[in-house]
Amino acid sequence: MDEVIIKGLTKRFDDLTAVDHIELNVPEGSIYGLLGPNGAGKSTSIRLLCTLLTPSEGTACIGGFDIIESPVSVREITGVMPEESNHTLYSTMSTYENLEYFGKLYGIPDAEIPERIEELLNFMGLWERKDDPAGELSTGNRQRLALCRALLHRPKVLLLDEPTSALDPIAAKKVRELILSLAKKYRQTFFINSHNLAEVQRICDRIAIIDKGRILLSGKTKELQSKLQASQNFTIRVTDDLEKALSIAKSMSFVTSAEKEVDSLQVTIEDPIGNNSTLMQSLLSQGVRIIEFAEEAATLEDLYLDVIKGGVNQ
Repeated sequence: MDEVIIKGLTKRFDDLTAVDHIELNVPEGSIYGLLGPNGAGKSTSIRLLCTLLTPSEGTACIGGFDIIESPVSVREITGVMPEESNHTLYSTMSTYENLEYFGKLYGIPDAEIPERIEELLNFMGLWERKDDPAGELSTGNRQRLALCRALLHRPKVLLLDEPTSALDPIAAKKVRELILSLAKKYRQTFFINSHNLAEVQRICDRIAIIDKGRILLSGKTKELQSKLQASQNFTIRVTDDLEKALSIAKSMSFVTSAEKEVDSLQVTIEDPIGNNSTLMQSLLSQGVRIIEFAEEAATLEDLYLDVIKGGVNQ
């Protein structure tokens, strides 16, 4: 079942088309990454989905509710964490008071608010900081508190805009782990904007790549990475005569690039299944002793760059 269905969603600001007829389906319980450079239309997409902006064309349904026809219902079942959301907390109020205040705004019954706050703060490792002013928390802890706020009313869908932006590596890792835990434990659906390729590759089971407001490619992360297998990168280490090995590699028509590193060659080979053995035999027959001939796993960065440059067929 798809929790988020986006149909021809478009947003124009005068002559600028920030989001251009995007079409996406986000399955229930998935972690879906919307990946693209700054200015690609990611944040505008989030604002449209959480009903802060009205589409110029198209629409979207979240949990069965149309963002145009039923905006209040959409807000009731979504949790939103805007970019730099830690700055939207009330700095002089305590961690607990911030959540208590938003719990009342969400319409959570008064009797349930304390239990929910304690559960979330414990889950996020913030219970011992419940009486500390939000403004005195570290950036990472404020980000986690903002995630608590987004989760407080137990939404079906979480819309997160750059959830680890401005965080140090340790804090960012903790937020990623929390997202993975929540998706698994509560089967909540996450729609995450990011320009962080490594982060999306670690946590998202599905991705879409957006640029200039248009979706260039979408699908399961592993399946999209497999599109790169027609040509693949390899590391070749030899005992000596690296220059000779480089010359041999460059002479092969199926080697599309070859560069010398400090102690190895980095080569890109077309149809590696059919051509790897040919290159290895050529190196060995000319007296080059091979220590290592290792495939480099295709990364989301490779896919992203190829898509932006138009190198992957959609």
